Amino acid sequence: MPSGKHYEILIWLVTTRRPPVATVGPVPTDLPRRAAPPFAGLSSHAYRVSPRVRVLRTLSIFVALLLHILACKPGVKPEPSATAEPGLALPVASPVVADRSIEREYVAEIRAARHAEIRSRIKGVIEAVAVDEGQAVKAGDTLFSIDARALKKEVLAARAAAATAEAELRSGQLERENMQLLIDKDVVSKAEITLVDAKIQTLKAKVEEARAGAGRAAVELGYATVKAPFDGFVNRIPRKVGSAVAEDELLTTITDTSDVYAYFRVSEREYLEYSAASAERPKEVTLKLADGSTFPVKGVIDTIESEFDRETGTIAFRAKFSNAAGTLKHGSSGKVVLATDLRGALLVPQKSTFEMQGEVFVYALDADNTARARRLVPGARLSDTFVVESGLQKDDRFVLEGVQKVKDGARIHVRPADASAAR
Repeated sequence: MPSGKHYEILIWLVTTRRPPVATVGPVPTDLPRRAAPPFAGLSSHAYRVSPRVRVLRTLSIFVALLLHILACKPGVKPEPSATAEPGLALPVASPVVADRSIEREYVAEIRAARHAEIRSRIKGVIEAVAVDEGQAVKAGDTLFSIDARALKKEVLAARAAAATAEAELRSGQLERENMQLLIDKDVVSKAEITLVDAKIQTLKAKVEEARAGAGRAAVELGYATVKAPFDGFVNRIPRKVGSAVAEDELLTTITDTSDVYAYFRVSEREYLEYSAASAERPKEVTLKLADGSTFPVKGVIDTIESEFDRETGTIAFRAKFSNAAGTLKHGSSGKVVLATDLRGALLVPQKSTFEMQGEVFVYALDADNTARARRLVPGARLSDTFVVESGLQKDDRFVLEGVQKVKDGARIHVRPADASAAR
């Protein structure tokens, strides 16, 4: 800042008017001496300046004085830097402990309550396709017909073999009756009739075998006509009329979407929270569709898997939804919204946190009010608060507002905080 001597020099330069320096003739020697200027002792060429230079110098001095006065004007202070100096007064709070009901979203996989793959049970050529893709069918409706001429012949042969076995059995039985008459008259021995009885038993076994073969052939002949196992909708039909199909080849699928299941997985912690609260509230859930809209019918959690997945640490839930309108399709996706009641949750305002490299931090205070960045693990995000899973205890203190002004390691002067601001 300029001293008093500097101000005296500036004022003298502005107010002093010296006579012009003569350019011809001798220099007068009898002029009265004037008081020495404040900068006496400087080089004498400073006194020999032209009027134009003197005017420019005067203007420069006025500008310098004006700028200095404005800079030193009382009440004008430099703006604070973006980061606060140690000792900044900021409100400090502790986590709020309260009960909250939170909603968590889980990616869900939609499956029809009844979904069946229709496969060929025999090999052959498709003779007829009785339905079209996307068509609604009833249980027992014919879907496909497969060439069964060879099977029909096998059925006839099996029936003929059964008839032959039955005739042989009948013949053996008649022989047994005749043999009994001879035994009664003591014409033949009892050993001979024992042999006849054994022969009859063998013939009975052959009859049973022949009948089983005929029945098996009839069943295989029935496989030539493929029917719907339940009411539903036919999906894609990759094989058309005239296509040769192998045994167990996929013909189409049928789905019944009057009811659907939504499968989703939750962590072990969330499962325990749900189990603790499920006895006090309904097990209802809602479903968000892929376009963000909400399915109008609420679902109910009807089953939970019996084991956790060791690789992911999660367990599967299944929620059942009524789908009378047919909006939900087999294989579609969505998000199940599950409400959970949290008892004694630790709450931290989102305004008190900051993010760094994808993680959430707060400035926690130690015993001497030094701010230290501490990582939080949020269990859930509410409208304006975080539910703390780990990183803070209920007695810890943190900077409530103005975290953008704080540096790690800065000293904080604790300012009373509004109770409502910490919620």
